[in-house]
Amino acid sequence: MKPPAPRAGGRRRRGSVVVLARAPGAGPHVSPSSRLLRALRRALRREASGVVLLLGDDRDVRSLNRRFRSVDRTTDVLSFPADGPLEPGCPHLGEIAISMPRAARQARRAAWPLRSEMALLITHGFLHLLGYDHETDDGAMHRLEARLLRRVAGVTLDDRRTPWGDVAAGAQDAKPGKRRIDDH
Repeated sequence: MKPPAPRAGGRRRRGSVVVLARAPGAGPHVSPSSRLLRALRRALRREASGVVLLLGDDRDVRSLNRRFRSVDRTTDVLSFPADGPLEPGCPHLGEIAISMPRAARQARRAAWPLRSEMALLITHGFLHLLGYDHETDDGAMHRLEARLLRRVAGVTLDDRRTPWGDVAAGAQDAKPGKRRIDDH
């Protein structure tokens, strides 16, 4: 099968942003999450690529973590980079899953709005879809994340009482000898 022809003017078809709200109370976060994902795609020149975001509960995210990472606990954000397009001619970056209850707990602990925590988790998950890895990149992902949050979402990490990546922010989940970045 041949990929669809470019639209008039040579522009490629835009990929879709799909946000699924499964957690109770996730509904009001659908539109802001969708807008942020579209803005991140624009900022990183990935408008033609699709992405799916699940706003789930702890059980949803724990189940995904157990199934795909063999880790039997909930976490704040998971990213699943795509193996290829969902349909010919329409690149797909992958899927992101966020635990809304976990995000709310982290926002309270960090003494900042849930909206800011969601922006952080979505941006973090999105960068993982693009191949960034905070465990191996000497801070490159964190610096890009901070810039994107400021520019695209108007969020400043300095406003977070608990620094992003701080071991004290839930060290009970950390593995001994490993730096923990809010469980993802």
